[in-house]
Amino acid sequence: MTDSEARPPSAVRGRLPATARWKPGRDLNNEAAMMLHTGRVSDAAAKLREAVALTRVPDVDGEGLDMRARALLNLASAHEFGGDLAEALRVTDEGLAAASEAIAKIGDERATRTVQINGMLSRAQTLTLMDRLDDALSGIADAEALLNDDIDQHEMLAFAVHNARTAALIMTGRLQEAEDEAKRGLAIALTVGPELSGHAYANLGVIAQRTGDDAAAQEYLQLAQHAQEHAGDATSRQNAIENLARAAMQEGRYREAEEGFRKAAELAEQIGLKTRLAASRTGLAAVLLQSGRASAAAKTLRTLLAEFDPAAAVHERLEAQAFLGDAESARHRYPAADEAYRDALDLARSPGERARVNLRRAEMHAEWAAMSFTPRSRMQRLERARDLAIPVLLVTEALRDGFAPGVTRERWSLQVAAPARELAFRLVRTLGDAGLLLELVENAAASVTLHALAEPAGGELIPFALPTAQVAEPGAPAEADELPAAAAGLVGGDSATASVRFAAPPRVVAAPGGSPVLDRWIDVAEAEYGMPVRSGEVVAAW
Repeated sequence: MTDSEARPPSAVRGRLPATARWKPGRDLNNEAAMMLHTGRVSDAAAKLREAVALTRVPDVDGEGLDMRARALLNLASAHEFGGDLAEALRVTDEGLAAASEAIAKIGDERATRTVQINGMLSRAQTLTLMDRLDDALSGIADAEALLNDDIDQHEMLAFAVHNARTAALIMTGRLQEAEDEAKRGLAIALTVGPELSGHAYANLGVIAQRTGDDAAAQEYLQLAQHAQEHAGDATSRQNAIENLARAAMQEGRYREAEEGFRKAAELAEQIGLKTRLAASRTGLAAVLLQSGRASAAAKTLRTLLAEFDPAAAVHERLEAQAFLGDAESARHRYPAADEAYRDALDLARSPGERARVNLRRAEMHAEWAAMSFTPRSRMQRLERARDLAIPVLLVTEALRDGFAPGVTRERWSLQVAAPARELAFRLVRTLGDAGLLLELVENAAASVTLHALAEPAGGELIPFALPTAQVAEPGAPAEADELPAAAAGLVGGDSATASVRFAAPPRVVAAPGGSPVLDRWIDVAEAEYGMPVRSGEVVAAW
């Protein structure tokens, strides 16, 4: 899970005390905000509806509209916690309209602009959960454009911008950019609001998990849990426990993972976090699968999928369908496994997500081939596995080159690109296709092209240059080793290679007069995954 719910509802404070007319509504809103903070979602929603009702009068003034905006945006959070994302989005839009009307009447005398920006970020986070990721990123950019030094709680909102963007980038599979954003957010949190650091640490932990750094993931998530326990935020505590359980599962500590997911599920149920309850139960089913209880896992996952709200649990359903494919494959129920993987593909948007699912499908078809009774069926299934594996290999190589040079890039390669390469080579070798095997070797030998893709404030590309010394920002710790080990080096700015990327490598001709190797596979991969995997340049390999 990504840590997108980093918006304590009571954090947006007004500049002026409420007047006598609106004080009852303001008190209701503030009380409800604290209830949301401690996990009393249904009680909070009831009070927020009362507060909103007080503003439904013909002579509502600017202060009343400001109060309406605050109450509606908190009510939207309550709907989101309960898994009703469509209603959360509708209420958020109504709250933003009230904020705009208030600003038109009284300007920013009650810090309504801060409320508006916070609401825009809340809206983007709801869109992220709905898998409308392009809309979410656009909304975050719109909110950031309104942020200036005159805005109340500027630093808190700047952190919220980085946090919301990190979550959306993780969902799109743009992990290098997500890591950069999370580090920027952590730098703000450590100097301005240390209690916020738990959200940045949780996101860094998820990124570390997805790039194969289990040790860093565990440390980040423990730091997140420590920070979030001290913050007293019930939803953050649930999130931290769930993420630690997922880390334990990845490291093979299944008993610890099972206990963690059960505890996370209990907390989610107590608070009323329906989507997180579904995610925790999916995690529990994954533990059952990985600890050898495939039948129990499949039964649990099918029950879960029947209960999911299709509009409110896109990523949770994707994860559950993929694990169901794994469970059915482990039970040698291959048609059922393929159906589950196809259902997961229908939910997968990013090339990285689609590649992960298709890699599992390819492995499943290879296993199915081994169980085949006739040479013809065995050959057909091996060919199907090959047809899935080679495009996955090409796209994972291309995704690898989206990372900045460094340890994270190489870890990701070992976790994702290397298994795809091994499977593709193994399948082609099993099929006895020497010509295709040579093409795979030539493809693997083709080098990437280093480009600098740094963008200055104006957005114009600048040429590659050696990194210059970074000047520490005011308030940053004097020594990196004063920070926890997992955070070392994060406050002083982005890494020297953060703006360096590898351009798509050229297509390679293996022999004079021939066509580029893997040409048809490259075309298939680019059509399937919607991204370039090789440039239009053609070079000779000899």
